[in-house]
Amino acid sequence: MKVIVTDEISVKGLELLQKDPRIQMDVRLGLSKDELYKAIGEYDAIITRSGTQVDADLLAHATNLKMIARAGVGIDNVDVAVASERGIIVVNAPFGNTNSAAEHTMAILLAMCRNVPEANASLKAGKWQRAPFTGHELKHKTLGVIGLGKVGGRVALRARSFEMDVVVYDPYISEKRAADFGTRLVSLEELVSISDVITVHTPLNDETRDLLTEEHFAQMKSGVLVVNCARGGIINEEAMLNALNSGRVANSAFDVWSEEPPEGEIIKQLISHPHMIVTPHLGANTFEAQTNVAVDVSKEILNMLEGRPVGNAVNIPRFDPDLMAQMRPFMDLAVVLGDFISQLAPENPGKVSFQYNGKLAAHDCMPITVAGLAALLNRCTDQEVNMVNANLVAERHGLIVEQGRSTESEFFSNLITLTLTTPSGQRTIAGTLFEGMPKVVQMRDFATDFTPEEHMLVMTYPDQPGLIGKIGTILGEAGINIGSMNLGRRAKGGEAMLVLSIDTPVSEGTLEKLVAAVEARFVKAVHLD
Repeated sequence: MKVIVTDEISVKGLELLQKDPRIQMDVRLGLSKDELYKAIGEYDAIITRSGTQVDADLLAHATNLKMIARAGVGIDNVDVAVASERGIIVVNAPFGNTNSAAEHTMAILLAMCRNVPEANASLKAGKWQRAPFTGHELKHKTLGVIGLGKVGGRVALRARSFEMDVVVYDPYISEKRAADFGTRLVSLEELVSISDVITVHTPLNDETRDLLTEEHFAQMKSGVLVVNCARGGIINEEAMLNALNSGRVANSAFDVWSEEPPEGEIIKQLISHPHMIVTPHLGANTFEAQTNVAVDVSKEILNMLEGRPVGNAVNIPRFDPDLMAQMRPFMDLAVVLGDFISQLAPENPGKVSFQYNGKLAAHDCMPITVAGLAALLNRCTDQEVNMVNANLVAERHGLIVEQGRSTESEFFSNLITLTLTTPSGQRTIAGTLFEGMPKVVQMRDFATDFTPEEHMLVMTYPDQPGLIGKIGTILGEAGINIGSMNLGRRAKGGEAMLVLSIDTPVSEGTLEKLVAAVEARFVKAVHLD
């Protein structure tokens, strides 16, 4: 597996990949766009920070790319939609630098409150001045945290230790989560109007771009302090400059910018403003954080290589990490069922339904659904389908995907049922786990009981004496050994379904002989990867 590293990444954090003999890792820094376009087609994975734009143009040249690993939290330099369309996994390192980002937020907030940069410069210039640098305490001030995620939550906890009152705006969390951090939820309008200090901790996306505008600054207290250690562009920079010039905002501290390195006139004025404390995107720049994020993305590349779950993929539905070990066997079962039914069903499916019964139905089963859907679609399209792009491919094929859950199950502690609807009718397959291994317990309306294997043969034919012997004879003459047999029927003398596991594939000629010998209504060889 070939991996390219295009930005400065902790050498210590990449040791996992360097020591693995299956990995060829090339560190190629400072490539021009054209050079990167020419090189990227060789690689299976790319590791970046924020210095490489992994956009549609680059991805058009990335013919072998399977993973984009962003050694950090933000992914605004990655075109996730295009990557998903191409079935490329996008991973980030959401935990490795959260502590560093939270600490840097507190560092520049405290530096701003106590005039540390100005006092430092004054004393170094040979002056002994104290009065101009009189500061403010944080105790009993109200801190407004916009976004109570991994970093925002840590900032809230640290602010509480400074005896601040903390309010939070985050439309995606519950009141209980806010209370767990010793904070309370408010609207954005209330937060900006009551806070003495405002800090933002959201990702940058269409919803959060220009989240704070002129209108919000007009509602703020006179003399408010504003901090941005998250992403440039969340706070409208022109509005920020106007608020500083008007005195509405007393001081501000920014670590991030909508343009990095800064080129625009507005940003340059902000950086040079006497009431701004600025740093060049240092929130994650600690030795510990850089090592942590590099280790995290290295582990994800190895997970992909070894077929293990990728925990920090941003474009794959996934379980909570604590549930993954428990649910992974059900994902494998769904893959088997999806692959199996795709080889048996008539053409032009219009809808597929995934029904979950039993204990697993108490959880969000979407990752299981997507795993099964990817296996189902891989037989229907020239494009490689995986958990990244399965829903997109289904949508393009006009395939409706439905999901149902019920904790009630009549015969099995857990049951997954796939029903495929086609113009020729419905096809159903159901399976469960027996001692951790997939077992198929229903096909169409036949009860079955078999463990799927690499080569299978499925037949339906009239239930008459002597036909199983004929089938065995024909397969024996073709040199095909039968490993196991499962026979189901609706009634004596009716239709029978035979499922065989066999050691080697069956030729078309042998299938034709079987049809003729037993007047088979359906014969299909199945190959499971």
